[in-house]
Amino acid sequence: MTGRRSFLAAMAAGLCVTVAPPSIAQTYPNRPIKIIVPFAPGGADVIARLVADRLSAVLGQPVVIENRPGGAGGTVGTKAVATADPDGYTLMLTSPGPITVAPAVYKNLDYDPVKRLAPIAMIATSPFVLVIHPDVPARSVREFVAYSKANAGKVNFVSPGFGTSSHLLGELLKLRTGAEILHVPYRGATPAIADLLAGQVHMFFDNIRNLQPFVQSGKLRALAVTSEVRHPEMPELPTMIESGIDEFLGYYWNGLLAPAGTPQPIIDRLNSIINDGLRSDMGATVLRLGMEPKFGTPQDFAKFMADETKRWTAVARAANL
Repeated sequence: MTGRRSFLAAMAAGLCVTVAPPSIAQTYPNRPIKIIVPFAPGGADVIARLVADRLSAVLGQPVVIENRPGGAGGTVGTKAVATADPDGYTLMLTSPGPITVAPAVYKNLDYDPVKRLAPIAMIATSPFVLVIHPDVPARSVREFVAYSKANAGKVNFVSPGFGTSSHLLGELLKLRTGAEILHVPYRGATPAIADLLAGQVHMFFDNIRNLQPFVQSGKLRALAVTSEVRHPEMPELPTMIESGIDEFLGYYWNGLLAPAGTPQPIIDRLNSIINDGLRSDMGATVLRLGMEPKFGTPQDFAKFMADETKRWTAVARAANL
């Protein structure tokens, strides 16, 4: 009898293993995935397409990119992701603005990036470059600051929106140097660059990928980069630190996030796919775009976001934004 009971128990255990439901990561995805880019077309779309192609190839499902601009620095699209179902079918490809900068500027956001969003993976980083229109008679950061003081109230700087990294970098320049520059917010980097090229505005901090072609063609003049060391794509440019402004650092970055509550197996699987891609052809493309591929865990990305938010909060408070 004991043997029979043991046999039946073993059979029952076997049946339990056989009929156990597959894990979430094994069944995901079984329908198309959407990546929301909370900005107008022309900015983070390039990296978003790289991510979409990589995920689609590995997961075997279509990955659709949806630009959803609006609000201050991408907050409308970010809120849409923060309030979406946490099932792994709505993701967000973003830059710093709505994640680490807007929380430093706005007291009453419609979302809390820490509580409502789950970091998946950092993808790429790049320093910002300070550019001016060639009609501005300055060849260095110091000369530009002096020119702005001599023309107080007449010199401005643009940004893709209030509460974006470009905005806070301009405010940081004012804090550190006393530059007399007025902020002109736009709805996205593309229209800001268009007016800068037309000479309607004077100065802009943006990532190297967006501005390098215009610098190389002579349509814009670059003065410095915001990294710790010179950028290999523009080795002739000094850093802001070399230009005499201590601890003036700022990095543009792209990362992938999901609504908070998205199952961890899905987060981990997406992270693994992104990291594998960055070690191969996807990473090579990121380098060609003038950015640096970034590897790491979701936890690494979360820490980076926390550190950046703390840093920009200090700047926003000092600038009384």
